[in-house]
Amino acid sequence: MKTKLLPLLLFAFATNAFAALDTPTEDFTDNNDGTVTHKKTGLTWQRCSVGQTWTGSSCSGTFALFTWEQMVTQSYGQWRVPRTDEFTTITEYGRYNPATNSSLFDLPNNKGFWTSSTDAANSENAWYWYSYSGFVSNGLKINTFGILLVKDGHSISSSGEYTPYTDFTDFGDGTVKHNLTGLVWQKCSLGQQWNGVSCVGDPTPLTWQQAASQAIGTNNWRLPTMSELHTIVEYKNSMPAINKNIFSNSKSDNYWSSNELAESSNGAWTVNFSSGYSCSGCAKDNTFFVRLVRGTWSAPTITTPVIQTTIDLSTTLSASTSRVKINENLTYTATVTNNGMGTANNSLLKFYLPPRNVSIVSMPSDCVTTGKSLTCSLGSLAAGANASRAIIVTYTKSGGASVSALALTDGEDTNSANNVSRVVTAIKK
Repeated sequence: MKTKLLPLLLFAFATNAFAALDTPTEDFTDNNDGTVTHKKTGLTWQRCSVGQTWTGSSCSGTFALFTWEQMVTQSYGQWRVPRTDEFTTITEYGRYNPATNSSLFDLPNNKGFWTSSTDAANSENAWYWYSYSGFVSNGLKINTFGILLVKDGHSISSSGEYTPYTDFTDFGDGTVKHNLTGLVWQKCSLGQQWNGVSCVGDPTPLTWQQAASQAIGTNNWRLPTMSELHTIVEYKNSMPAINKNIFSNSKSDNYWSSNELAESSNGAWTVNFSSGYSCSGCAKDNTFFVRLVRGTWSAPTITTPVIQTTIDLSTTLSASTSRVKINENLTYTATVTNNGMGTANNSLLKFYLPPRNVSIVSMPSDCVTTGKSLTCSLGSLAAGANASRAIIVTYTKSGGASVSALALTDGEDTNSANNVSRVVTAIKK
């Protein structure tokens, strides 16, 4: 029967609470601007959560909370929300309360932080990282958690995969090299055999002590760390959450890591490959599966991300009233929103007025007229940003007036059908 350790009292003495750091300070460059760069991964991290500011030695301000939907609609400029596997690269599995290197980060304890990874098994859930112990789990997107931002590094491939086949070199002997880390993995779980095509047989469940002893003296094969295990989790998949073209017949179950639990010498960490969550208190006498690794995580491991550059401008136009009298002021307001993931540079908003019987009373200073049309400069619109312009006109003849507003940009718009909006106004005597 599989058991999980109960949380220990906070004052309990932990025999391995002072284990060597997984993220030693010398592995990071202090940029002296409230950020640090991880030499091992090439990722640059903000030292404080969103809502807080680095004072030079600690973080001040309010820890801001967001639902997942609020998080993804925020604009962070050059920064972004980290993936689940990226969060694990700054996790101190030999520490807790919080599970980070306090010389690098001043994060509040007992707080969840959103990742950019959604739950492949349930679209209502997304993944988060927990600062107390460093475990990752899935939770409802309506929950509110904090945000820690990162920039640079490897991003999800254009296929939407976290671990695409092209990121690996297959040696054809049952081993593969992950090109992003330099680590070499056994394609089969311990106990299975590689027959040249796939892994055959059943993997062998082992206790943590048995798993650790299996890795001794076997051509440098060893138990992977938690950070290393998370680099091969395929969060796009579930049951199992792994690239099945590389790691065939893998179990949707817990796989041992080399990291012991900081709160108790009786527990160790696992990654559950049913979906990718962490078990932060799995007792060492449980029997789980093993995938061995060898080599050293080379630096830098992670390349410049593929930046999403799609642009989708949409326009909405409204009038201050649907009926207006001759020579009475009427206000038209147009709003342009960039629904894409890239920046819309040199964006313009054009108002098209009826050719006759209309006069422009006022317009913004960044708008110019050409006949009965106005062109307003909106500058650059980042992903999710919007801009509005309002003009005031009067009509000199009764009837119906149709006005249009059109958004334009230098880049290719992926959905030009929503760039234009029209309203019709009744003009009365």
